Amino acid sequence: MDINKRVRQLRSLMQEYGWDAVVVSGTDPHNSEYLPERWQQRKWISGFTGSYGTVVITDTHAGLWTDTRYFIQARLELEGTEFEIHPLRVPQAVDYPRWLADNMPPGAVVGIDGGCMSFREVQALQEALIPLHGSVDNKNDLLNTLWTDRPALPVTPVFVLEKEYSGLDAKDKLEGLRETIGRAGCTHILLNGLDQIAWLFNIRSHDIPYNPVAISYALIGTEEATFFTTPGKINADVKQALNTRGIGTAPYASLAQALQELPKDSVIMADGNTLNYSTFTQLSAHLGLENIRDIPSPVILKKAIKNPIEINGFRKAFLSDGIAMERFFFWLETELEAGKTLTEQDASKKLSWIRSLSENAMGDSFQYISAYGPNAALPHYSHGTKAGSLLEKKGLYLIDSGGQYVSGTTDITRTIPLGPVSQTEREDYTIALKGMVALSTAVFLAGTKGTHLDMLAREPLWKHFRNYGHGTGHGIGHFLCVHEGPQDIRMTWKDQDLLPGMLTSNEPGLYREGSHGVRHENILLCNVLKENEFGQWLGFETMTLCHIDTSPLLPALLDSSEIVWLNAYNRHVFDTLSPFLTFTESAWLKQKTAPLPVP
Repeated sequence: MDINKRVRQLRSLMQEYGWDAVVVSGTDPHNSEYLPERWQQRKWISGFTGSYGTVVITDTHAGLWTDTRYFIQARLELEGTEFEIHPLRVPQAVDYPRWLADNMPPGAVVGIDGGCMSFREVQALQEALIPLHGSVDNKNDLLNTLWTDRPALPVTPVFVLEKEYSGLDAKDKLEGLRETIGRAGCTHILLNGLDQIAWLFNIRSHDIPYNPVAISYALIGTEEATFFTTPGKINADVKQALNTRGIGTAPYASLAQALQELPKDSVIMADGNTLNYSTFTQLSAHLGLENIRDIPSPVILKKAIKNPIEINGFRKAFLSDGIAMERFFFWLETELEAGKTLTEQDASKKLSWIRSLSENAMGDSFQYISAYGPNAALPHYSHGTKAGSLLEKKGLYLIDSGGQYVSGTTDITRTIPLGPVSQTEREDYTIALKGMVALSTAVFLAGTKGTHLDMLAREPLWKHFRNYGHGTGHGIGHFLCVHEGPQDIRMTWKDQDLLPGMLTSNEPGLYREGSHGVRHENILLCNVLKENEFGQWLGFETMTLCHIDTSPLLPALLDSSEIVWLNAYNRHVFDTLSPFLTFTESAWLKQKTAPLPVP
């Protein structure tokens, strides 16, 4: 692809519309992280394939704003283009609205695709342009005339997730949601988050790679609920199942008309952080801003707190996933010892295939990060459709992977040695593991935020003057998106308590450009440990089942409590998984989980 040619074409379009700049977001009308090809506009115009970033193009400048996870990747992917990287989440970072305010002339007009930007994001841009007396001009699908071979939206069947897996009937979820919106003084709620709709209606689909969701909207009133999606996706049985639960269906493209037909006295709950600007402004034009309650969607929190049946389902998913992981590592070690030639792609394909044999397997939960040696220094590295690097019998290999199961979603990272490793690699491996153990064993009061705990994972690294640029933890969906909120564990503040029933990742790492990368990742379940006169005490249960390789460790850097935790974890992995492995695999795993001496 000729990226510079596409930029020139867009500049010609800018002249036609009288724009001084164009903003191309990295999301879609549903504020999704993972997108169907049709809405991968940032990738089309820039060549950048990361999951986070915004493009701004002016007459003289092309910029990509992204964060520390993607600095190395962006530099490689943008090489040979005129794009300049603008780093975010670093000291003195300048976000793109401020950059535009500093670099645009008075009265500047900025073109946007308001269908693929949230109301809040556009609002922040508008506020930044006020000193310039600037404005935004909204053109839905603004790249459509340039992107001549643009793919159509996918149409995959919708299916019902039965109560034996979801734990709650959609009728009960709707009843609880109606109580919530009623207390807020609203008559309706409009949802555009695909995972929120899938969870609420107990439906799944495969419109988005790795994410079992349907491209859709949902409008819920005091009596009615409507699921807006492409009609060809819903067969008679699914339609009947939805109708039985009080859910009607309508074409995806009919949402705008349905909003126009709402009674003028309707009061709509709509989340400006996720609802796209075009739909939000259409609502406000019909009902008036005073009848829109810009409130975070209550479905996000309800979805994040797993019910007992969902938690039990996760246990089954992690059991299946652990068996697959151990079989993969046994295969990998056996093949390399036999002198077989393997690439990063060979390894990731094999793991995906092994997972596919698991009970209730429904595919991968994201594109695997199969990274050997220097490639692992890119936290979100991808070999793409290419073979990638050869796996040599030395150094470290990082594999970040996950599976979708009807009973839950998994996400796990392990870093293993393929042969001799350097002293620095051993140090980094050990120090990052110390961070994982510290967070795994945390005890904290109810009301604690993820930001409060982030330091536990980073402190062992900081004591050695090392750090990682990504967050420590994210929520994970139940047979849904591998990344979900509202909780996270990261340095930046987020006003969300960690609550019992939430599942959150624990993934500290260390990355050295041109050399290696290390990351350890487990999924943690938040539980109540104790209640006393001081309050309610919470802690974590590690759900992930896969051994942690002890051979690259520097035991002198570990204290006795860390070694005790590691030995207990590896013993638990062996005891749980070995009955499902072959005799040879089990003997291998017993060796891998042999305890370290406790000083």
